[in-house]
Amino acid sequence: MAQKLLQHRAMKRRSLLAGLGAGLLAQPGAASAQAWAPSRPVTIILGFPPGGASDAAMRIMQPVLQAALGQPVVIDNRAGAGGNIGAQAVARAAPDGHTIGSANIGTLAVNPALVRNMGFDPMTDLMPISTIFNAVNVLVCPANRPFRSVADIIAAAKARPETISYGTGGVGSPGHLCGILFDHIAGTRTVPVPYRGGGPQMLALVAGEHDFGFSPMGTVLTHVQAGTIRALGVATKTRARELPDVPSMIEAGLPDFEVLNWDGFVVPAGTPAPIRTRLGEVIRAALTDPGLIADFQRRGLEAWPSTEAAFAAQLAADSAKWQPLIRAAGIEPS
Repeated sequence: MAQKLLQHRAMKRRSLLAGLGAGLLAQPGAASAQAWAPSRPVTIILGFPPGGASDAAMRIMQPVLQAALGQPVVIDNRAGAGGNIGAQAVARAAPDGHTIGSANIGTLAVNPALVRNMGFDPMTDLMPISTIFNAVNVLVCPANRPFRSVADIIAAAKARPETISYGTGGVGSPGHLCGILFDHIAGTRTVPVPYRGGGPQMLALVAGEHDFGFSPMGTVLTHVQAGTIRALGVATKTRARELPDVPSMIEAGLPDFEVLNWDGFVVPAGTPAPIRTRLGEVIRAALTDPGLIADFQRRGLEAWPSTEAAFAAQLAADSAKWQPLIRAAGIEPS
């Protein structure tokens, strides 16, 4: 009993982050996870470059996960091919818990319809752990463009088909999905311009390299506030907390325009259940921490912890929604 009391007092003296990791051991169902702990640094492979919403979320989570796992957590940005390069690296990694992937809806649910040979199968070569966040996508345009509303872009696109361009964070990225849905509902034919992630895409938009784009709230907000770009609509059913004066795309006249923009943690297929359980507990505890939630919200991200089963169901639902829409749009896989 005395030893337990000393251990308890020691835990109380830990910092909030360290306490997060230690507290997991006391949660129901955690006993099976106690048998596994990483024996060396854990690498999170991210299929996008620094500067975007996915990278921002990983930088916020990094110290929390380090404290909980008791090992350094290294973020490895492997940008390219709409996140496929990073996800493929995760799929090929040893299934021992020391390599985790952060991938988004585009990479996991959409790219199978856009890429003929991805080099891996998201459904069989990766295993879901938990969703991480959902980010509000915002329709924005450079300050040097004349558009003042969603209707203005639609009118210009109809007047000059296949000349109005929109930037994306890559083929199959959430911004690309928004553009596909925009053309589908508005009856326009715009031109996607892919970049190697949301950060480069936003820099190009600010520079006026394309006419408009859909980007996460956390990426656009400072630029909107600085006046270098204008926000014209949000891709959610209701207005966003951060931009209360900007209408939803539905309000702007495009019915049923809603695009989820999630990221999630995955591991290589074959990763043993005790490892997945431990990682899932650590990740879900982090995503319910009030401090982390507040950090996410300041960057326009809504923390979204989930179980493996719930993440798998979300992935299946989005695959069923987007892949037929992509084929109906006549987009041929590359």
